[in-house]
Amino acid sequence: MKSRKAMFGLVVLIIFIVLGTVVPLFLGDPYGMNLSLMGLPPSLEHLLGTTSFGEDVFTQLCNAIGNSFLLGLVAGGLGTLIAILVGAVGSYRGGLVDRISNLITNLALVLPLIPLFIIIAAVVRGLNLFLIGVILAVTSWPWAARSIRSQMLTLKEREFVNLARMSGDGSVRIVVTEILPNMMAYIMMVFVILTGTAILAESALSMIGVSTTRTITLGYMLYWAQHQTIVPFWWNIWWWFIPPGLVLTIILTAFFVIHAGLDEVFNPKLRRI
Repeated sequence: MKSRKAMFGLVVLIIFIVLGTVVPLFLGDPYGMNLSLMGLPPSLEHLLGTTSFGEDVFTQLCNAIGNSFLLGLVAGGLGTLIAILVGAVGSYRGGLVDRISNLITNLALVLPLIPLFIIIAAVVRGLNLFLIGVILAVTSWPWAARSIRSQMLTLKEREFVNLARMSGDGSVRIVVTEILPNMMAYIMMVFVILTGTAILAESALSMIGVSTTRTITLGYMLYWAQHQTIVPFWWNIWWWFIPPGLVLTIILTAFFVIHAGLDEVFNPKLRRI
């Protein structure tokens, strides 16, 4: 509430979340084809026109928004959890545990995303949103773990932590009840960034054909708009690829604005006088 940027971005996201979760309940089948309606421009009957396969673009777009948000939440939530476990536990315990967590983080940092997805797509038939979210989470957490580790190294030497140790609290209790609550602002920003980047990464992977082909996402729509074969010139069906591209841009901008607003609130150096 203290940041207009964060509130503006949140309102934009809420609008799209409603569009992707509630509106599809009142629409038809996003996969329904009608060859007699191929490539129709926007009209009152079809607000965003139809694809070259006769599918309603608006229906597909609403379903794609909801599925992309779901994937982003899975990847962002799991990636944030992994970053906390690796970055916080290792740095608090120190010694061998910290060295092992650093080794795991460094190995994950050099893990190539696109070749990994190509291999998985070749081995696993029919990737689903949950599996894609897990893969994106596994490849996106290292930078967050390093940042959380730095925060932990600073907080674990504070007086309130030393007082908890003197009171006989165990390591797990100190981390969960004393340290992590003081890191929630940063963890929130990590979650926002990981969620937004996961949505973008899935769209990029869909564009090159190594993401899911069973569930409609924003990247799925862009892929088929790019690779459709019935209409000879893709510009003739601009209403197929511009809406998902524009929505993707707005959603990512909203995530960035929320992150900037949170950073402005929680970082004293960025606060306006």
